[in-house]
Amino acid sequence: MCVLHSRVVDKRLISEDYRTTKAGFAGEDKVSRFLGEVVLTGKMEIYRNVVMDNTQMDIIVVTPKMICILEVKNMKGEFYFDSTSKQFYRVIDGGKKEGMRNPELQLQRAVRVLQRKFTLRGVHIPVQGLIVFASRSGIVIQPPTLFRSVPIDAMCDTLEEMEAKSNKLLTNEELKKVRHILKRGTYTVHDVGLMERLGIERKEIRPGVKCGKCFAIGMNRVYSTWVCGYCGCHDKDAHFATLQEYQLLFGSETTSRDVKWWLGIDDKYLTSRLLKKCIEKYSGSDKNRIYTLKFEPWRLESFLAFEMRKR
Repeated sequence: MCVLHSRVVDKRLISEDYRTTKAGFAGEDKVSRFLGEVVLTGKMEIYRNVVMDNTQMDIIVVTPKMICILEVKNMKGEFYFDSTSKQFYRVIDGGKKEGMRNPELQLQRAVRVLQRKFTLRGVHIPVQGLIVFASRSGIVIQPPTLFRSVPIDAMCDTLEEMEAKSNKLLTNEELKKVRHILKRGTYTVHDVGLMERLGIERKEIRPGVKCGKCFAIGMNRVYSTWVCGYCGCHDKDAHFATLQEYQLLFGSETTSRDVKWWLGIDDKYLTSRLLKKCIEKYSGSDKNRIYTLKFEPWRLESFLAFEMRKR
């Protein structure tokens, strides 16, 4: 969503979705910081934004004695989990009711998906779940029934209590399997339906190489490097991160023609040279060649950190 927001011409098209995404990331960052205070058995490992079977898991806490999915909500208001209708809503602005996706049902599905993955790989440990409200302006009036919900200030004590009640201890081999499963789901390359859901067409996306220093779009190719016309930054490898953005918006498969459009260049020989270190494989003849881009999400970390800091 951050990449799309930085590239869409009319930002009003996704302003609400962008604010929601930023609030979610801010809540997860806050929870991750608080997790530094929790005292659990053995080494604690934290995984964020894991996606499996089209199910997103905000944060997963792993220790030799416990695996717990944290469903994080960073919202204000009074919250109600209706166990009869399975609906979830909040009351804000002096009495206004607002229906929302039910985090309890989201967490229930996430637990089932992860439990199934572990069972298939021979890892037998109950996957637990906890709903964490990251904003102190959010108060739960009617709590959920399937999982506990806690304010962020009570999260550490709750996790310590949950682990203390566990009578399971994962072996080193099982922990290796857990790491492998979770790391494979840590990044999702491309949300196929994102632009369609938001009603955004390709012509409304601004192409061009993004500066890694000031994050302006439209760096120029001068001899063997990219030059930013805004801050003067010189970067030979700026196209690597820009092609990661392409993947998030359009998928990992591309053509020479699309790469030329995305990077803002006309020279097919230059395009061919730039692609050599950016692709995993290719198929087809020269005229109809399809390239599969390497997935290297770490190249976008500085940009995403910049976006999260923006007001």
